[in-house]
Amino acid sequence: MKNSLKVAKWEFKRNMTNKSFLISVFMTPIIIILFSFLPSMISGGSNSNGMTSLLNARLLPGIVSGSIFLSVLLTGMLIFQSASQEKKEKVAEIILSSMDPHELMEGKIIGYFLLGVSQVLIWLFCALPFLTWKLGMDILKYLFVPKTIVLVFIALLGYFLFAALLVGLGATVEDVTTSSNFQGTIMMVPFSFSLFILPVLEEPNGIVATIGSYIPFTATGTLIFRLSLLEVWPWEEIIGSICLLLLTSWICMKVAGKIFKVGILMYGKNASPREIWKWMRA
Repeated sequence: MKNSLKVAKWEFKRNMTNKSFLISVFMTPIIIILFSFLPSMISGGSNSNGMTSLLNARLLPGIVSGSIFLSVLLTGMLIFQSASQEKKEKVAEIILSSMDPHELMEGKIIGYFLLGVSQVLIWLFCALPFLTWKLGMDILKYLFVPKTIVLVFIALLGYFLFAALLVGLGATVEDVTTSSNFQGTIMMVPFSFSLFILPVLEEPNGIVATIGSYIPFTATGTLIFRLSLLEVWPWEEIIGSICLLLLTSWICMKVAGKIFKVGILMYGKNASPREIWKWMRA
């Protein structure tokens, strides 16, 4: 664990000046501001300003949780590039001479997690005054509620699920620019929850929205968006979805560890799906 924390610290410091990170820092407040206008878009402007402001305030836990999920997800995409770059430059051999592959993988996941959370905290500090001005009320009482804790927990579960998937996949790629369609398809999986945005908007408790909440790779985004719109939460479905997310995250961590251990030291080509399957079964 000590070595993992060292890797996390190094990754955090190294990426604080990364251009991709700086871009994602600017995306966070834009996401928060756009989501703050969502109730007006849904209602078509028919509600009074007071009712719209109240609805905005009630959506605040979902806005913050969704921002955390998207922000740590965007920074988590850098894990893929980091693992691939270290493999291409053969830096991994030097690093692994002093630590276990699992420690390196865990350190990367923790480091980019801290990077994403830092980004959110920075921009929440900047965005909260804007939201206070827009809503014209004390929004902190709507933010620091149990609902926020549940939604943030769901967002963090989603991050660790996709971070394990991306760090394991990054170790199989020799050159990102020549990665196969298989790797490119996997890179789109974290954003698959967008398929359920329209059904959730139309009917948050509908069958399609419920199915999206039970699919591990779409559950995080779907749940956050869905629960933000519901006044009464279906706790049985929430608990079931969280349990599936926990189980899937644990499985992905184990599988990613096997892939990372072999893939990070294989040079000369991108791993094929057959090779990756073989490593998973080893």
